[in-house]
Amino acid sequence: MAVLVDSTAAARRADPDRAREWLGEQRVFISSAMADTGAERRAVADVIEEMGARAVWFEEFGRDADAEEAYLTEVDASTIYIGILNELYGRPNPPDGDSATEMEYRRSRDGGKRVNVYVAANAPRREGALSRFIDRVRFFVTSENYSDAGDLARRVQRRLEELASEALSPWIKLGDFVFRADEVVDAGNTITIRARVSEDIAHQLEARRDRRHGRERLRFVSRSRVAEGEAAGVRRTTRAGGAEELTIELSNVQPPQGDGMRAGTGGYSPDELVELGVRALFLGEPIPEQIGMLGFMTDTGIGVDDLRQAFDLPNEFAEAVVRLVVSDGLIGSGNARRVVSLSLGPRTGQTRRLELEWEDPQTYVNVEAVRRRVEGEWQCP
Repeated sequence: MAVLVDSTAAARRADPDRAREWLGEQRVFISSAMADTGAERRAVADVIEEMGARAVWFEEFGRDADAEEAYLTEVDASTIYIGILNELYGRPNPPDGDSATEMEYRRSRDGGKRVNVYVAANAPRREGALSRFIDRVRFFVTSENYSDAGDLARRVQRRLEELASEALSPWIKLGDFVFRADEVVDAGNTITIRARVSEDIAHQLEARRDRRHGRERLRFVSRSRVAEGEAAGVRRTTRAGGAEELTIELSNVQPPQGDGMRAGTGGYSPDELVELGVRALFLGEPIPEQIGMLGFMTDTGIGVDDLRQAFDLPNEFAEAVVRLVVSDGLIGSGNARRVVSLSLGPRTGQTRRLELEWEDPQTYVNVEAVRRRVEGEWQCP
């Protein structure tokens, strides 16, 4: 059975008070060529401050350090990146000839920041270097066009609201169901989930609760944990105005039982075989010939049908769902300790740009886990 994704949850807004509280902890870095985006920068800084976040822009750094050190230090200390691209690329900097804007963008992506890029719709004199930079950006990030400073400010406001909603209502996977949770209380041996889910998912979860014989064990997956527990309770609450909330309780929660008999072959360790499997699954790289008929030993644990379904989801939440599917497979099968990062670019035909990093299982306490990284063009499974 493929996963059932509650796509209606993507449009849900966070409670305004909770969103403002979350935004109050965010530093939003504004990046652009300053010479042709003065009005845009001011408009974006104003809306960021109005929403309760801290606008971080070069005009107000107030640092004595040289410019390059100042802006990269501020990028590192920020949590959200806003790139504004109009007509000018900016002054090339040694050693690679990249502008400050491109250096800030790359630093943000490498640092795992929430990256958002806005491109002027009307830019007849756009420099070739900037056009090429925009092409590189769109390879990894879904950008938005803007018409003027006011339109840009509205788009940034909407995006910050979306980011607050995503942070306060994270995507989770419970069994074959993927939805956004309003609250997850993880007490170690119990997990309690509060969520507003589609009627289809609510009905199926309640049907499992009402089974006569035994409690079903469900796999719980979030960004930070994979575990299994008994479905101890499913309770529906209907509030004034017709809003319905589901409370799901898991008991006897334990880490998933991976394969304790992992073995290598063909000169490859078990962890190297997993990496070969990941490369074959996402990038289409062939399995080495010396593995021969033992190709099954490169199995990653990741569900191909689930990946295929996640690939087709809208760009707005495809990355979140793919991360859950990958975590479920790699960690749930004992092939990884954790997923460190996953970045998914916008869909272009049957391709998405993928960057994935994970840690090997830690066999010995005194041995640091090895990190593995795969990046490239992911063809639709």
